[in-house]
Amino acid sequence: MPEPVHIAAIDAGSNALRLSVARAYSALDIEPVHEERYPLRFGEGVSCAIASAKTFSRKLSKPSAIFVK
Repeated sequence: MPEPVHIAAIDAGSNALRLSVARAYSALDIEPVHEERYPLRFGEGVSCAIASAKTFSRKLSKPSAIFVK
């Protein structure tokens, strides 16, 4: 049996950042290993799905320990 392939995906949305890690033994045999979700709220107070520079600046200026435990 071949060694499994480890796959990671990051989904950066307007309100949350998600991390998914899986182990794939074949195209049809995939085992989820780890999943995390971090609320960001970039879309907070925004209408029409257009975030303001002020919102991004405020969120990105704060140091955080995303994905570090």
